[in-house]
Amino acid sequence: MTDPGELARSALQRIHKAAVRHRDLELHHAADDIVRAAQARGLDPGSVESYRPCPVCGAEPGQLCMTVPGRPVTPGDMHPERTK
Repeated sequence: MTDPGELARSALQRIHKAAVRHRDLELHHAADDIVRAAQARGLDPGSVESYRPCPVCGAEPGQLCMTVPGRPVTPGDMHPERTK
């Protein structure tokens, strides 16, 4: 049997990838709702922040954050606002 946490992570990644492909923010919001529901049930759906758009630097879902004036980011990291 597949681990429920891994199943949830895989499904969330597929939803976010579809949202990126179709440029559908509503799918991103639906995935966020699923994360909250999974966490409420004690499951760890994993990190999916990179599939959200960044409100600071404008990175599209699936892209890494970029340094902008006054808001540096280390390579491979994300702005804190993207993870909330």
